[in-house]
Amino acid sequence: MLNLEPLAARAANAMVDLQDAKTSENVMTKALAVLTEQGVYAFGLFLATRKPKEANAVTLIHTQICNLLRDTGLYTGPTNDKPTYYRGISDVRQGETPVDALRRLLLTKQLMEITLTYGRYHAKAMNHD
Repeated sequence: MLNLEPLAARAANAMVDLQDAKTSENVMTKALAVLTEQGVYAFGLFLATRKPKEANAVTLIHTQICNLLRDTGLYTGPTNDKPTYYRGISDVRQGETPVDALRRLLLTKQLMEITLTYGRYHAKAMNHD
């Protein structure tokens, strides 16, 4: 059994831009809302459409989410195109039933939400030092 909490915490800490924690916090707050309300694919579209001034925060978030999902075995698709990557998370894998795919998707979404929540708290702590 894999303990996901410390992996989420490590990813959350690494997704904060220490030079601009406020932007990191803002992007994570909005990204978490999109993920929670509209789902994983909408989250990918949100990241792909951010303003250039948010590019570093988006890159850190995307990279850490991809690393986390790879390390947990939840998803290992190619990471270069954000919308395609996040759409692929919901695809049924070879040998996987649709019910198993749904369970994996729900676990993936929950892990992403926890990671972004931890990241927001970490960024907020960096803003108030």
